[in-house]
Amino acid sequence: MTTLAAAAHRNDLIAAADELRDGTPPDLRDADGLTPLMIAAGIGSPQLVELLLVAGADVHALEPRMGASALHKAAQGGSVDVTRLLLDHGAFIDLQSPTLGHTPLFDAVWYKSHEVAAYLLDRGAKTTLLSHYGLTALDVARRDGLKETAALIEARDRADAAAVEAQPLMAAVKDGDLAEVSRLLAAGAAPDERAPMCGTFFDGYTPLGVAAMFGHAQIVRELLAAGADPRRVDGLMKATPGHKSGYMGHPDALRVLLDDAAARRDGGRGLEVDAQGPYNGFTALHDAVWHGHVEAARVLVEAGARRDLRSHAGLTPLEHARAYGFADLAELLTPGEGTE
Repeated sequence: MTTLAAAAHRNDLIAAADELRDGTPPDLRDADGLTPLMIAAGIGSPQLVELLLVAGADVHALEPRMGASALHKAAQGGSVDVTRLLLDHGAFIDLQSPTLGHTPLFDAVWYKSHEVAAYLLDRGAKTTLLSHYGLTALDVARRDGLKETAALIEARDRADAAAVEAQPLMAAVKDGDLAEVSRLLAAGAAPDERAPMCGTFFDGYTPLGVAAMFGHAQIVRELLAAGADPRRVDGLMKATPGHKSGYMGHPDALRVLLDDAAARRDGGRGLEVDAQGPYNGFTALHDAVWHGHVEAARVLVEAGARRDLRSHAGLTPLEHARAYGFADLAELLTPGEGTE
């Protein structure tokens, strides 16, 4: 066992600090593949966890046998203070371990840590995610007779359902009801309200993102006129409304978004046509190409969308078109061909 890991197992702050000052890497693993941060999280030592985080410990590291993170270990160990520290330093609250599919909330329930479960729920942990054997955290709470914890999860589920019901503007956008959208906006509905993050397809969407995805061009125009922010991304893929229209192949919605961006050019805050999604590096043009949407791609090209940006797979939109066998898109995107 490394000296730093041994100090972590002993919760020896002085020895751990000396090791770090002497240059020991903060993520040096023990024989079981645990980082010092995982060890400190598991034993519930907020002081040691903070020391390691300040030294640059990787909050996203996974142990090699089961794929648990430091946040999973904090949930197993039952420390709210450590859970708070890790979340504040960017730990993924809904990370599912690759072997079991456990989230930190699932582990908090599994290891009967009501306080950590309550805190994770307060921080927005999803209740609907399934383990790899098909159970939710609520299923486990009920199975194990954890009535207080089960009641908390049930209350959260009711609150999520109520939050969805309390968004009539979002419902009207989904239905494509332009008259109702106009009425609600005139009555003061917030154009940038977000759908709750509760484990649905629309997690974190804005009405503009939904309208762009469904191709409701007139509703897109109405929302923009009401002040909707075209740079707001959805809650999961972090995709812009432009990505959504490109992916679904809605050239009319794209034109509205791009015309608005052009009108705002001097003032800023219009759609970022070349924004690259953090998950795959795709631009809206990549998304249009991906699904063979020629007219959507043409609108983006005519608006000046960059063709040289590469996805995380290392490909430009043209190279994607060729890889997918979309000859018409490849012609559109080839320099000197299509629309310049």
